[in-house]
Amino acid sequence: MMRILILLGSFLLLFGCESRPDKTPNLEGDLYYTAFRLGSFYDQPDSLYNHYIKLKDSLGMGQLKKEDPVLMTKIELLEKRELIKSPYIYLKTDSDSTFIVYMSKEDYEPITQYTHQDLIDNHQKIRLKLDTEKLTDKLLLCKSVISIKLVDGETQQRGGKFLIEDYR
Repeated sequence: MMRILILLGSFLLLFGCESRPDKTPNLEGDLYYTAFRLGSFYDQPDSLYNHYIKLKDSLGMGQLKKEDPVLMTKIELLEKRELIKSPYIYLKTDSDSTFIVYMSKEDYEPITQYTHQDLIDNHQKIRLKLDTEKLTDKLLLCKSVISIKLVDGETQQRGGKFLIEDYR
């Protein structure tokens, strides 16, 4: 605890403040699915990760950032936080904000027992409550899982199928 003394005229004021990190917020929302999963190298072939390492070694991070500054800034953050091969989920909150949440393998494992198609077929969704740490505005780190609940409802997913015709 740090104390600051300030003497003003004949008044002695004592202020107390405590330095502590921001508390990690609880985040609650539904598991959200996307057609493209571009969050990390988790569950990807080693050849893909090795190709990235070769590119990074030959071109350098500076050149890769010139090519794709958004993606490479994200990858650089993941490397710094040792999350480059960590599992992750998409979580949609009640306010319609969507986050990518990185998790330990132990926290991620219970989520894998549910399949997207089974949830759709049974008109169910996964409701999660997590203790998180903010990495960026849309990237979070799960510090702990508070609850995982299978509830009635519609499992959300982004968009439909990817069609080349949509981009011509």
